[in-house]
Amino acid sequence: MKKSLLIGLILILAFSLVAVGCGQKQEAPKEEPKASEAPKDWKPDKPVEFVVPYSAGGGSDIYARVTADIIQKKGWSDQPFMVVNKPGGSGAVGNNHIYAKKGDNNAIMTFVTGQIASARASKAEVTPDKLTIIAVMALDEYIIGVNPNKYKTLEDFVNAAKAKPGTITVGGSGTANEDHMSFGLMNKHMGIDLKYVSFNGSGDVMTAVLGGHLDAGIFNPNECLGQIKSGDIAALATWSTKRLTGDLKDVKTFTELGYPEVVFQQFRGIAGPPDMPADVLKYYQETIKKVVESEEFKTSYWEPNMLTPNYLAGEELQKFINAEDKKYVDLLTDLGLMK
Repeated sequence: MKKSLLIGLILILAFSLVAVGCGQKQEAPKEEPKASEAPKDWKPDKPVEFVVPYSAGGGSDIYARVTADIIQKKGWSDQPFMVVNKPGGSGAVGNNHIYAKKGDNNAIMTFVTGQIASARASKAEVTPDKLTIIAVMALDEYIIGVNPNKYKTLEDFVNAAKAKPGTITVGGSGTANEDHMSFGLMNKHMGIDLKYVSFNGSGDVMTAVLGGHLDAGIFNPNECLGQIKSGDIAALATWSTKRLTGDLKDVKTFTELGYPEVVFQQFRGIAGPPDMPADVLKYYQETIKKVVESEEFKTSYWEPNMLTPNYLAGEELQKFINAEDKKYVDLLTDLGLMK
């Protein structure tokens, strides 16, 4: 009897343990992630198409090739950055090309002031807010140059313009672009009525000024430095916020000469297709920052071309682009190029 009772108790205890075990979930042992599966920073996995929306040899082409060369030499990309020129429509062809590259992380382009202004003036479908603005690298300055046989100082030039309203000509390379807007600031804030003449490029503007067919031309420093040094061109003023350096250190700003509102700088930056992923954007921003801060960029680009280094990215960049966009719209409206 005692033996039967003992066996019964053992069976009851066994069933209880099984029931408890069945009521509990058994968690599978957690596997530690393998080192090879850890997330990696994005890098180009094929050659990067580096689009320049202007012709070879121009300002955008130069800084694209300098940038691509530095990235390659420094080993900041295992893939080459292949510069491709797609000129046309004052930057619109390049804008459209990059816009159509949505989802392609291996395509970027140079992006400058004129690509915003021309898009606004022409009411283009691809506007800056539809692209990914990656970074600004530098600011390019502007100079008004004249034949020294005509004018010696800005005051001489202004007096001539006031004496003959609407007849003094100023040449620039294009319409609804940086040159045109720089011109617009003169008419708006200097109490004069100048006539703008559009050319295909700064070389044509220089030829017309030297030949006496234009009263003045608008140039980037690298476009007129040789003629200024030779005495063939007189630099009357610069639109920059402070004086330039080197051979142009004696050229006064419009602000110094009594016109503080006549300030204009072209930004030179990089943009990409719409909706660029965060890790891809991070790679390009960090790489461009390293380029801008490199000694090679200083000595081969912004110093000889007299640019102002000015790296911007992120929220600071977006504020800058928004302010520039509004400024261009206001200037283009004043010029009658927008309604």
